[in-house]
Amino acid sequence: MPDNDLVYASIDELAPRIRSGALSPVELTQASLDRIGRLEPQLNAFLEVFSESALAQAREAEVDIAGGNYRGPLHGITIALKDLIDVEGTITTGGSTVLNDNMATSDATVTRLLKEAGAIIIGKAALVEFAMGATGVNPHYGPSHNPWNLERICCGSSMGSAAAVAAGLSVGALGSDTGGSIRMPAAVTGIAGLKPTYGRISRAGVLDLSWSCDHVGPMTRTVADCAHMMNVLAGHDPADPASSRQPVPDFTSELDRGFEGLRVGVPKEFFFDNVDPEVEAAVRAGIALMEREGASVREVSMPWAALGRTINIGLLGSEAAAVHREVVQTRGDELSPAVRARLESAIITPAVDYIDAQRARRVFIEQMDAVMGGLDVLVTPSVPIQTPTIAECTPPPGSPDAPGGANLTEFTGVFDTTGQPSLSMNCGFTKDGMPIGMMINGRAFDEVSVLRAGAAFEQAAGLVDRRPPLD
Repeated sequence: MPDNDLVYASIDELAPRIRSGALSPVELTQASLDRIGRLEPQLNAFLEVFSESALAQAREAEVDIAGGNYRGPLHGITIALKDLIDVEGTITTGGSTVLNDNMATSDATVTRLLKEAGAIIIGKAALVEFAMGATGVNPHYGPSHNPWNLERICCGSSMGSAAAVAAGLSVGALGSDTGGSIRMPAAVTGIAGLKPTYGRISRAGVLDLSWSCDHVGPMTRTVADCAHMMNVLAGHDPADPASSRQPVPDFTSELDRGFEGLRVGVPKEFFFDNVDPEVEAAVRAGIALMEREGASVREVSMPWAALGRTINIGLLGSEAAAVHREVVQTRGDELSPAVRARLESAIITPAVDYIDAQRARRVFIEQMDAVMGGLDVLVTPSVPIQTPTIAECTPPPGSPDAPGGANLTEFTGVFDTTGQPSLSMNCGFTKDGMPIGMMINGRAFDEVSVLRAGAAFEQAAGLVDRRPPLD
């Protein structure tokens, strides 16, 4: 397999070859490292690359597999971690210079689970400072550049994870999602990104932003690869107080079932209001494809949906202020202007506003549950606009705010408020060749139906093999 094909291959394609010995984990890891060396100066996807330890892990995986100790589909697969996830013996910066001496003394639970599955941790991916920002611009470490157009953003705080996967620098990655930062970057880089149900994956050893909205989840080139990563990552963790005890299914179990009989809802309100025409056309074409393939599609009324992001912001701000209050008070001048302004504003927000947001959230979840009770999935656009440029999203000198990207989180934040599973995947391209994201949202703890719908769409649409113009 040529190197370019190797670095863009899916876990489904790579795992059988690794298991049989036809492909060495060392060969795959070296191909990833070579590609990082060549493209990282253009992309800025990583804050740290673990070249030596990754190759050591790959050699260990090669020996294990040759000795008959194959651990499963992630064995020998390269994975990047957003740099708010602890890896023992390395710095977890959270994208902030304030934490440039924050040495991890142990692995995050997700890191440990990946290592136990034989995955190769290839490096720490870039992010927005403290994961507070939708545009993927970090004044301390620079922006990650979109592999489809280097002048455009990768969006969301999991910007480096998305760039790494989309550009073939790693087979998979982990991101985090509090207002949309797995799904927005997935949307604008043409990959699959799954925000699981709140509590489905442990956050122990992951820097907090908003403990009631934070999610950790996989970012991969295919929907099936998200399912493979979920099989390793999901489950109760006593180290995370929010970790769910819900039974964990085989997330790959229904990937081949197709759309026949699947109940798909399409919102009448909000999600298609004020949406870029090309985005709307691509998503509606995707919904039409689902119906032709056997899905039962119907419109559902959700006039209250517009409150979802407002509630999300109300929760996120106060909880982030509680997490970072001491930093603001003692080292505020080291923060980027945008992050400092948001935290200072949140610190003085009245407590009653936070309580009101929590009350509103309870009602909002009940309304969403009522709609989802008659559906398997709800389909919406991922973001309402086309991908802005880095220049449009860079604040001018002396200002914390930039003109571009203000409404990127309008749709994704709804599902952080509810905590239900939400997948963004590619459903087409703009006239300028930029990916367009479609969200498939499911009932709480029913990632299996979400992944089923995503895999069926991926197979029917035939978009997954299209690559960024990097080579």
